[in-house]
Amino acid sequence: MKNNRVISPIEQPLRRILDPSHPLCREDVLWALGFIKKKVTERAPEWSGLDQSQLLAHFTCFADMALLLLHRRSPSIQETACFRKMLNELLSPDWIKN
Repeated sequence: MKNNRVISPIEQPLRRILDPSHPLCREDVLWALGFIKKKVTERAPEWSGLDQSQLLAHFTCFADMALLLLHRRSPSIQETACFRKMLNELLSPDWIKN
């Protein structure tokens, strides 16, 4: 049987951004930063259980990526890995369906 599930508008960019074989581009990072900002503004319940050290680590990663964009630098392998790890930890499984 064929799976006819419709991919939500959020799933497509998230799948691409989280794919380790996909090199992050400026637009990907901007989209992800905007997505995170929106979820924080909405007080996403799945993030309320994070402890202070996790929040600080995620903020550091978020700020590093934002600064890279300001300075028009491409993220290093380590910065890209940090960003993807942060997104994976913050995202609800419901946002990305397998």
